[in-house]
Amino acid sequence: MLGYPYGLMMTGGVFLLLLLLTSILSSPITMTGHVRKVGNDEFAEFKVRALFGILHYQYTVPSMFFTGNSLKFKKKVSQEGAGIASRQEERDEIDAEKVESSIDKYKQLLQMTRDMKGWVKDTLRRVRLLDWQWSTTVGTGDAMWTAMAIGAVWSVKTSLLGLISQMLHVEEHPRLTVHPVFQYPAFSTEWLCIAQIRFGYAILAGLQLLVRMKKWKGGVRAWQNILFKA
Repeated sequence: MLGYPYGLMMTGGVFLLLLLLTSILSSPITMTGHVRKVGNDEFAEFKVRALFGILHYQYTVPSMFFTGNSLKFKKKVSQEGAGIASRQEERDEIDAEKVESSIDKYKQLLQMTRDMKGWVKDTLRRVRLLDWQWSTTVGTGDAMWTAMAIGAVWSVKTSLLGLISQMLHVEEHPRLTVHPVFQYPAFSTEWLCIAQIRFGYAILAGLQLLVRMKKWKGGVRAWQNILFKA
């Protein structure tokens, strides 16, 4: 039988371990998206920060341009975790073939995962939208066409925001602005979004997805074959 000091130390250790575990599971995973286009200046960035900054992922597209039937861009990916950091930079291209391939992959995953749509909806309900800013400047050089363009942009923004509000828990009032330019053709836009999900909910969602995959013939390996096939 453990003596009084050792028993007290063990109880204290268990308590600290539970406190640490609770702190980790309740800590937020923060996701930040930022897109900007002003003239020829185009920029996109997606960041994920978890475990109080110990885990960090950043995907940046510093430049992109259309080549008629495809979108070419330069991307930078950096990952940090447990003192280990990796960075890579490369060029990529998105064309109609890649878009069609991605849609086919999504359809296959949808068919081979039990109630994947329900899983996505349940997971998104746990996500809190902390910030949503979207500012756009539009001009055509003609007052009538500019007014029509402004109406179309407002329609797209409000429709998208309405859809997102049904899926996520919106905490802060979104800020949407559209600025008309009547004197000359112009277009610029900047979008910023910050969302959070608790680490514990993310782990639970991952386990639920794993169970749904396991129930299909091939399970996780079938997912890997679809996602990473040439």
